[in-house]
Amino acid sequence: MDDPRLADHAVGLELELAELVEQRERARVQDRQADADRLQREIDSVQLELAETAEALAARPKPVEVRAHHAA
Repeated sequence: MDDPRLADHAVGLELELAELVEQRERARVQDRQADADRLQREIDSVQLELAETAEALAARPKPVEVRAHHAA
């Protein structure tokens, strides 16, 4: 059965990832290396979860398309 929540979860992870990368870059510019390192660990975790979610999405069976045959 298709679960649209899985696709929504992937989008949420992508948004979270973008925000974390932005925060990490800001920490680097502000010379807050400890914060940048912490954020990198969070980024790594989100990337792993996103990869697992993408694999789950790819493994889902594709819906079967039914076409009606019309006689001419």
